[in-house]
Amino acid sequence: MIGKMLGNRYEIIAMLGAGGMANVYRARCTVLNRIVTVKVLRKELAEDKDFVRRFQMEAQAVALLSHPNIVSIYDVGEEDGVPYLVMEYVEGSNLKEIIREKGPLSATEAVNIGIQVCAALEHAHSKGIIHRDIKSHNILVTPGGRVKVTDFGLARVLSIPSATMTQSGSVMGSVHYFSPEQARGEEVTPQSDIYSLGVVLYEVLSGHVPFQGDNPISIALKHLQEEPKSLCLENPAIPKRLEQIIFKAMAKDPKNRFSSAAQMQQALAEGQPSGVIYPSEEEQTRLIPMPEQIESKKKVSKKRKLHPGAIVALTLLGLLLVAGGLFALSRWYFGGTVVVPNVVGLTQEEAEEMLKEEGLEVEIKEASEQGTETGVVVRQNPVAGMEVKKGRLIRIWVNKGPASVWLPDFTGAEEREATLALEGRGFIVKVTRENHDDVPAGYVIRQFPAGDSNQPKGSDVTLVVSKGPVEKEVIVPAVVGLKVEQAEAALGAVELNLGQVTEKPSDQEKGVIIEQSIAPGSSVKKGTSIDVVVSSGLQEKETKLKIDVPEEGELIVVIKDSQGTREVYKEFHKEGDKVDKVFTVYPPGEFQIYFQGKLRQTIPFN
Repeated sequence: MIGKMLGNRYEIIAMLGAGGMANVYRARCTVLNRIVTVKVLRKELAEDKDFVRRFQMEAQAVALLSHPNIVSIYDVGEEDGVPYLVMEYVEGSNLKEIIREKGPLSATEAVNIGIQVCAALEHAHSKGIIHRDIKSHNILVTPGGRVKVTDFGLARVLSIPSATMTQSGSVMGSVHYFSPEQARGEEVTPQSDIYSLGVVLYEVLSGHVPFQGDNPISIALKHLQEEPKSLCLENPAIPKRLEQIIFKAMAKDPKNRFSSAAQMQQALAEGQPSGVIYPSEEEQTRLIPMPEQIESKKKVSKKRKLHPGAIVALTLLGLLLVAGGLFALSRWYFGGTVVVPNVVGLTQEEAEEMLKEEGLEVEIKEASEQGTETGVVVRQNPVAGMEVKKGRLIRIWVNKGPASVWLPDFTGAEEREATLALEGRGFIVKVTRENHDDVPAGYVIRQFPAGDSNQPKGSDVTLVVSKGPVEKEVIVPAVVGLKVEQAEAALGAVELNLGQVTEKPSDQEKGVIIEQSIAPGSSVKKGTSIDVVVSSGLQEKETKLKIDVPEEGELIVVIKDSQGTREVYKEFHKEGDKVDKVFTVYPPGEFQIYFQGKLRQTIPFN
């Protein structure tokens, strides 16, 4: 797709990301010379009416919205049977990426994000649109701190009967963020978005989502059955009032949540939740009395009389407004003036045609500017929006720069795709390679010269292509005490190999590993082989013991070896007796000879 032109207007520059439904690209509008975001439905889904309907629904939903905290849509189109959306390009990162990079954010940052998302949701809800997929991935943050809500692909337009919450019986949304009613497959309401925002703010403050599990079903059950763990216990620096706001937003019953996004926004701004605050676990249960009913002000409202002076002032104001309107109408009717149109970004021919249609004269001047295609208007005088008389001379400056070619930004593009696009534009491609932890092998990390610029045709462009991550090291597990099969599985789990297996006698059970070649806890490269020594069991030996009895009394023989300590002989002897016995021993060890209860001699054996 890199370098491709959509609708003869949008030139694809670089890939921004890929989702299950669509691929997202950074593009340049060649008419208005501005950077935009283009969302293209995956080709394999273009035949699926369900996905096309969802794609069209997103365009329809966002088209109803106009708010500084919601990504704007500029255009829709279709190329080779595949639909696409053209949207506002937002410089920055999504909230998920920010949390991964920085970890938990401060309470002040969380409140600022929450207030702006609430403003976006309140606007959408007022237009009858429920987002249904509020999550940190769909919240963009600019370097200046502006928050933009995006991806209305699952939005439900309340005025469209066919916009149901489920498709083919499956729950739609992101399981870590969706509400209990979404988990049950029930109808969604604005409170469903409020719940999801509560989950996002929990993640912002803690660095993780409140409910995690091995599979989507287990996570959904937690949304239904479990309460989130206290944020204040995890981080005492988080204000208790902010935790209460988040937990109110995440109430299981939608009736117990904020009644609107505006109410939640006000609570965040004031630093405390509105309505009933539920006690924390350490607080005792208590009855909260309802406030006394305030007498309606309607009963005491009275008609107010206007002062005579006010009547005169209002009359004069009305006459002025009528006179002004008639003056403007007369100017329009007699056609004496026109508003100068904006022709910057148009070709010279398009600009001349547009200005002449308005009854304006045109003077062409040359300009040389980088970053703009040749033949395109780069500035005008008078500027757009000014009211001038018909026949006024409008000067336009057309870029007549040196023979150059627009160089797109191929960062994130696949090497072959980028190379073909560059060669097709007349550039000479050179490639260098280096390791990169985040960019997959075969994809462009960066380029020289930088993209989004005009470069001489036939010049060199160097692509720095990823070789993938550096071969990472792993920690060697302890395998002593395991059987060979168990050790092989443990090593394989961390991508290590079982090396040479040898045996030697020991007091350990036969077949048990008693030594390993690399100590546990050591860092080694993946694929390293670990040699082991296995116990062959105890070494049994027959040993003869000869004793000359030195005096009359009781003779005791004790063996101490790898089997332990044990008494093997006990007899009464006369002086001069000779004892000649064969004993079974497990070397190494020793014989201990006792006479009359005293240790008289120690004889080692191996």
